[in-house]
Amino acid sequence: MLKKGLVQVYTGSTELFNFAPLGLSLRAAGQGLKTLVTCFATHEFMDGAEKASSLLKPHLVIDHTPVEGDASSGSKIRDRVLASFRNARTALCSGQYDMLILNGINPLIKKGILPLGEIIQLMEKRPPNVELVLSGAEAPEELIDRADLVTEMVVSRPGGAPNEGVEHSGPPSPIEVITGNGKGKTTYCLGKAMLRSCTGVRSSILQFIKSPSPYGEIKAIARLPHLEIKTMGEGFLHTDRPEERKKHLKAARMAWEECLREIFSLKYGLVALDEINTATYYGLVHADRVREMLFLKPHGLELLLSGRNAHLQVRGASSILIEMREIKHPYRKGIKARKGIEY
Repeated sequence: MLKKGLVQVYTGSTELFNFAPLGLSLRAAGQGLKTLVTCFATHEFMDGAEKASSLLKPHLVIDHTPVEGDASSGSKIRDRVLASFRNARTALCSGQYDMLILNGINPLIKKGILPLGEIIQLMEKRPPNVELVLSGAEAPEELIDRADLVTEMVVSRPGGAPNEGVEHSGPPSPIEVITGNGKGKTTYCLGKAMLRSCTGVRSSILQFIKSPSPYGEIKAIARLPHLEIKTMGEGFLHTDRPEERKKHLKAARMAWEECLREIFSLKYGLVALDEINTATYYGLVHADRVREMLFLKPHGLELLLSGRNAHLQVRGASSILIEMREIKHPYRKGIKARKGIEY
């Protein structure tokens, strides 16, 4: 059980699906927290979400009821959405779950399909030890004002994957760079890797900065058959201490060598390099080597590169550039990292 639950809002103007809330649910499951995810928006890995829910139960329940069934009648859609929202509200208030994620709910509020007043009432009356997460484009200002944490996801397409011009069969797999000063970069990678692996795609996450510890994602991923995670860093970077820098350089070199082995092994369909941008920014990994790897990577391999301060060369080599921009962060209020949410 959480000692203190907060209200998180993930928004932006993009229609690209934000996997960060689902990554958050993965981390929470590993720390024994129970999450209900009610999905009000479709995405391409819905089968993977169903599988993840079955593998992580009772700590993760994903409900796709709002987006299932006949979509020919507007009144039927509205009734189904309202019923699903009210069922989720009842579950939250009953104490069955530690976290409620309403994925893709923001546009429905904006369109008037869900009453704004009911959402605000939920925010105000939720139990104090329950986390509430609202996601989707165009969150109303009233929600942003009342939330504890707000992240805006901004998406651009710098010019396509570096190896798109090479003759291959089938479309190229994307290179996504997830950067910015807002929350949700690592959890975006966790969420997408979870869903992709649960569709049967062998996936791997390499963490460049975190030191080995029993984080929630480590525990939960042990229950997913097609997903691996390796934590290979030395923790917080003390850039003004020469002896510390040597230790970080050694760890980063080993992580980079492991990264190349995995990328060119042809065993994986997705590899996430968590905090590689941070490692590059501090000179632990050279940006030109990262860019070279992006040009040479196997055509069918999807790559995710996360972390603040993504290098210009890496940004330019991406097919999708995602910036998580901080609008609000609970750290500003002195709220410390919480087990199952931040780690």
